[in-house]
Amino acid sequence: MIAAIYRALCACFGLSPSSAEASVLIREAYQEPENAPRPPRDTDVIYFSIEPDSAAAEPPPEYTKETASGVSYTPVIASFAAWCLRIICYGPQALANARRIRTFLYVDGAGTPRCILRKAGIRPIPEPPEPLLLHEPEGSLWRLRCDLTIQLRREETHRYPAPLGTVPVGAFRLHH
Repeated sequence: MIAAIYRALCACFGLSPSSAEASVLIREAYQEPENAPRPPRDTDVIYFSIEPDSAAAEPPPEYTKETASGVSYTPVIASFAAWCLRIICYGPQALANARRIRTFLYVDGAGTPRCILRKAGIRPIPEPPEPLLLHEPEGSLWRLRCDLTIQLRREETHRYPAPLGTVPVGAFRLHH
């Protein structure tokens, strides 16, 4: 999931994920931000992290049947787990970069950010809030920072462990 999000963010800027420019501009957030190195104030950097979004309402799972043989079938349960993509932009172009991501993450078509995410089973929820512009203290100076939060849904498919023909009758029922 991290790799797909990185590729989609690179696509927002027209960068190849393997380019030096992409690795300098877009980085996964540090697990311990208080110990993270700070780039110079005049350098644009975009940090991102993804975490489960426990506050978001998830749509109910969908139940289908997958035919395994003539008589038995395996229940397939598809759900969309809620995730939260947090993006923090630093540097002189912090606000412009956050707005660019907010806009281009929803552009559709071959090779676009949304297409990259869709292939990974990730769906951004439309109309994220506007980026929040902040001034973060750094010594006796201020560092320009812009935060953007985007809700995502990731498709998850679960199959019941055995075809229902091998499970005792009444042990499992599909409810719609």
